[in-house]
Amino acid sequence: KVSAKAISSAGTKEGLLSLASKLEGKTATLYTLPSLIAKFAPRSDRYSLSTFFGLVSCAGAIIKFAPQNYAYNIHYGNGENDKDDRTGRSFGEGPTRNANDASDKNYLTDLEEFVIKNPKSINNFYLTLVKTLSNSDTSDYHSIAKSGQTLLTDFLAVYTAEQARNLMDKKITLHWDAALLEVTLLAGFHAGQDEIALYYRNPSNRTISFKSEVFNQAPGCSAVDDKKTRSARIYDYWQFSASKDPAQCNRSGINVTKEQFRMLGKAISDYERKNNPKLVERVEKNFEVSNRGGNIYMELSNLFINKDTKSELGDSSANQLAQDFTNFLAQVNKDAKKISKQLSN
Repeated sequence: KVSAKAISSAGTKEGLLSLASKLEGKTATLYTLPSLIAKFAPRSDRYSLSTFFGLVSCAGAIIKFAPQNYAYNIHYGNGENDKDDRTGRSFGEGPTRNANDASDKNYLTDLEEFVIKNPKSINNFYLTLVKTLSNSDTSDYHSIAKSGQTLLTDFLAVYTAEQARNLMDKKITLHWDAALLEVTLLAGFHAGQDEIALYYRNPSNRTISFKSEVFNQAPGCSAVDDKKTRSARIYDYWQFSASKDPAQCNRSGINVTKEQFRMLGKAISDYERKNNPKLVERVEKNFEVSNRGGNIYMELSNLFINKDTKSELGDSSANQLAQDFTNFLAQVNKDAKKISKQLSN
């Protein structure tokens, strides 16, 4: 995907190699590189090529999560420019694939395939995910199936990108990073269903309901044929903006569906709080008092995406949190059919 896009942006493979030779030895920043590219290749896609040349020149930081698992982080601003919060790209590389800039839809498609095909590896996946976010502890990476390692690396790469932007805009609120985290955790619930069903907003009448059939995504400015439906997929958490504003309606992302996935998170939390209160109590002991009693998935986001939380919780607290939350997710997976039946009525 990366090389194909670069070749397309330059016109041909030969054009890409020729441009590379002209740029060799030159010095640029993320802001000046597009203009430098345009100087030598005025008809090329200077912005896509700027990202590509930043990647192949290692113009950033490499994070090693585990053997064969890396994130390449390039062209991030430092937060001093008004547009810095839109900068940067993070590419994940795992044991099953070379570096890739995973889109939301690609990531969610891979997530669905993993949780459904690897039921024995789900708990290890979530345990490692929470330990990584709470204490930078990736020691259990090896316990996850290889496809799950690549998936987790993609998650961490995208999460890193969203966290950086969240820091640069100086607001530090639950945003795209929280959406990615909560939907990833909800996949364990969907893996336990007979068929995938989720809260979905009908683009025609704007109503939200729990259903297993949806319409294909389309930009908000486009007409949607509400007679053509298909089976719901986890990637339906990625949607186009519902705005009718031509400047906004082609934007898309997981955060667009935050009302829907948080309705599901709250419903699941309420079910487990009623049917497994001691389990929920153990989980919520890891949170601040003000973060208890609601959507447990969102409570975890509030713990991680909060300037007052310690940068590392410490081995004991982080391990306890990871184990308690993984046990909660395992119980949700077990109860998924019952919860789905209740929500469908």
